[in-house]
Amino acid sequence: MPVLHLTIFISLLLAGIFIVCFAAEAWKKKGGGTDRAALLPLLEDDEQENPTKDKIDSL
Repeated sequence: MPVLHLTIFISLLLAGIFIVCFAAEAWKKKGGGTDRAALLPLLEDDEQENPTKDKIDSL
C-alpha cells in the first residue's frame, strides 16, 4: 500500500509542476515566444514581392 501512496504523491507532484510551468510560460508569452520567433524569417519571405509574378501580370 505505501507504494501506491508514493506513486499517487509523485504523480500529483509532477502534475503540479507541469501546471505551474505551463501557467508561467503562458503568462510570459504575451508578446510572442520561441515558436513565433522561429517563424519570423518565413514571414519576411512572404512579404517580399515575387518578381516573376509581376512580370507575368504586366504582360
